[in-house]
Amino acid sequence: AGIAICLEMAGVPSLPFAVGVYLPLSTSAPIFVGGLLRALAKRRGDTGREHSPGILLASGLIAGGAIAGILVALSAGVFVDLDARFGEWAKSNPFASGLYADALSLLPFAGLAALLYFVGRDHAVDGGSAQTI
Repeated sequence: AGIAICLEMAGVPSLPFAVGVYLPLSTSAPIFVGGLLRALAKRRGDTGREHSPGILLASGLIAGGAIAGILVALSAGVFVDLDARFGEWAKSNPFASGLYADALSLLPFAGLAALLYFVGRDHAVDGGSAQTI
């Protein structure tokens, strides 16, 4: 609590600072990309509303990730046979294992990032009539 008070007094938002300190880089990097997409979308036409379509989509992706994490934990702890079958399937899936798995995993991430950017600009919702610079 004392560190958070010092940070706030210094003008540094304590919540993003704490998230950056607590989470590993593999989790923080997508958050950083999301922040960059938000800044770009805001610059290119997002009105900055608290309930913009981009914010709603990002919230849905976060909730979906949390639900998927719960399902994975449930599979590993309770449905062990199902988890073993998924493990065998992952060995033949180029997105999950193999020489190019890390590079291939960037493809769906880039697709989601592009979708989030265009929705954040209200492009996908209003047919592209958002003001652009």
